[in-house]
Amino acid sequence: MWKRRVCVHGMRSTSIPAALALIALTPSGLRAEEAAGEARAKAEPPHTPRNFGNLRVGGSTANDNGRPDLCLELSPVAFLSVESCGTGSGFLHRDPEPEVAHFRAKLRLASFDVERWGTFQPFLAGGFAEAQVGRDDLGFQFKGTDRRRVATAGPEGGLGLRFLRPLAAGFELVGDFNFSLAWMPHAPELILPGNTWLPSASISFGVGF
Repeated sequence: MWKRRVCVHGMRSTSIPAALALIALTPSGLRAEEAAGEARAKAEPPHTPRNFGNLRVGGSTANDNGRPDLCLELSPVAFLSVESCGTGSGFLHRDPEPEVAHFRAKLRLASFDVERWGTFQPFLAGGFAEAQVGRDDLGFQFKGTDRRRVATAGPEGGLGLRFLRPLAAGFELVGDFNFSLAWMPHAPELILPGNTWLPSASISFGVGF
C-alpha cells in the first residue's frame, strides 16, 4: 500500500509541472499560430473575380433617343471578352429613332484590387459601330449604306475601365466606363446625315457571374 501511494504521489508530482508548462506555453503557441496565419494572408495575393458573362444597363452619348443602352458581354478567357451594346432596336422594339450600336472585343490590360471597393480592370476595345436612322435591313453595311439609306457601319476603337465587386453565390456587380471613336465614311450619305467621326462615352452597371 505504501509503495502504491508513493507511486501515485510521484505521478502527481510529475504531471503537475507538465500541466503548468502546457498552460504557460498554450497562449504563446496560439499567438504564434495567429501571427503565422496573418503572414500567410498577407503573402497570398487577393482573389480576383473571374467574370464569364454579364448583362448591363446604362447610357451613351451616342444615343439621345431616351432609351437605355443594353450591353451583353461574354468572356471566353480571363483577359478577353466580346460584347454588343445598343438600345435593342429591331430586337426589343421597333422604334425608328436614330441609334448607334457597338460590337467590340475588349482586351484587359491589368487587374488590381482596391480594399473595400473591388477590382478595377483597364482595357482596350476594338470592333465596329453601326448607325441607323430608321428601320434598317438585316446585316451591316461597311462599303456604303443600305438601299433605303438608313444604316451604315464603320470601325471603332476605344479604351475603358471595368469594375467588379463580388455579391454572393458567384455573382458580381459589374460596372463599365468607356470612351470610343468610330469612323463612318458613309454617314453623311444617310437620309439624316451624320458625321464621319463619331466619338462617344458610356457608362453602365449590371450583374454577372
